[in-house]
Amino acid sequence: MTIKTSEKLKQEVNSFVGLALINIVFSAVAMALGISIIVPNITSIVTTQSALFPQIVLVVIGFLASAYSIKWLTSSAEMFEVSTELKEDYAKNKTLDEEAQTGLIVKMMSHYRKNKPTIKKMMWVSRIAGFCFLISGAFTIITAVINAATGVQLMDMWTQFLGAFINFAIAVAGFIIPYFFGKYTKIWDKRIEKNAEAEVEFRRQLGEE
Repeated sequence: MTIKTSEKLKQEVNSFVGLALINIVFSAVAMALGISIIVPNITSIVTTQSALFPQIVLVVIGFLASAYSIKWLTSSAEMFEVSTELKEDYAKNKTLDEEAQTGLIVKMMSHYRKNKPTIKKMMWVSRIAGFCFLISGAFTIITAVINAATGVQLMDMWTQFLGAFINFAIAVAGFIIPYFFGKYTKIWDKRIEKNAEAEVEFRRQLGEE
């Protein structure tokens, strides 16, 4: 029973690490895309000494995307730090005894309760990231096929296929991680609910309610 519980805790912690990591990756990519929109348009405006309306719109979108990505990257990094701390606690003794298991569960519940809104958002961002990487992978495949038909070198084509494979792999992770993590959050919510009920009962027994 102890080993089984220990393995479940390991899966919960690993899924938390994965969720934080994919949010970091997506935030970094979104930030890079935002910067890639800002730089050429700003350069064009400065060079030509004139600004077209589409350029202004793109610059604003780029700044907003970059600002939000930086903010979310910071939040994701904080959650990654929390998740890796939990993973390190687990790694100290892979076959946790009951006392160590209880301590880890309490710590996980504390972090989850404190950061629940952010964690819920991370699950949605992970799904959005999965969809975006799926589209990117499909676009890369289409581009590779078109290039192959026009006689592009084989090495370039295989590089594109490799890029598509990486995109698809991240997309799958973006969908799978929040799916399984969602199951764990339901368990955590039940633990928190039971803990709250126990606290109410304890106060009632003390005559405080």
